Amino acid sequence: MAKAKATPSAFEVYAHEYDWMTNAAQRENYHRNEVAAIIDRTQPERVLDAGCATGLTTKLFAERGIEAVGLDRSERMLEVAREKFAGSELPVSFLGGEFERLPRKLDGSFDLVVCLANSITGVSTKTGLLNSLRSFRRVLRPGGRLVLQMLNYLAVQDGSLMPIRATENEGIVYARYSQRRGRKLAVHLVRIDLNQDPPTNEPFVHEFDNFTPDEVIRASRRAGFKDIRRFADLYFKERFKKASRNLVLVAKA
Repeated sequence: MAKAKATPSAFEVYAHEYDWMTNAAQRENYHRNEVAAIIDRTQPERVLDAGCATGLTTKLFAERGIEAVGLDRSERMLEVAREKFAGSELPVSFLGGEFERLPRKLDGSFDLVVCLANSITGVSTKTGLLNSLRSFRRVLRPGGRLVLQMLNYLAVQDGSLMPIRATENEGIVYARYSQRRGRKLAVHLVRIDLNQDPPTNEPFVHEFDNFTPDEVIRASRRAGFKDIRRFADLYFKERFKKASRNLVLVAKA
């Protein structure tokens, strides 16, 4: 029997609309403050933004004069990012690749690696997680820092539907919600085009295994990280608790 073809991600199909569907313009000022808190804590000169998508976080580091390299496995996302910053005087560049196999030319070249907004779950397996963390450590200079953010899915009630966001831009509506089923988290997205008569709608589902906070910490230690700290937000003010919505891990190479 032929293997069922995976449903394409909406982020891949509509990479040119990614900033719309994630409300990037409305999030920018808030996220700028988060990036400022990361900079204050880590004082980097060169940063790798792992899972950069269309480059918002990368740009916010570069605005502060920090050389920023955005990394993503999606070439479509990178096409959008490169187009956005073509001709920019900001110290930004973009690179395609997988967390698990970062190019050797990057070894020891960053003071900071950030992997935000649940991007780490894209590696799918515990082996992928460990290999990604080993790659992150390898590209860090001695004493460099990793800041990793992920959803603490154990704080999400099993079986419940959790609204994420609904956005509308130029007649395109995106509605997103998620559902946890055991270890798996399914992110549902519906794209509705009100410019069509009648309006069209396209459903997308992205399902993946998530990692527990303990699994991430154990993998970080195995990868050689030390001085591992846990927080509940990117301001590093609230300590992580079992019921925290997010885990923010800070570790030293």
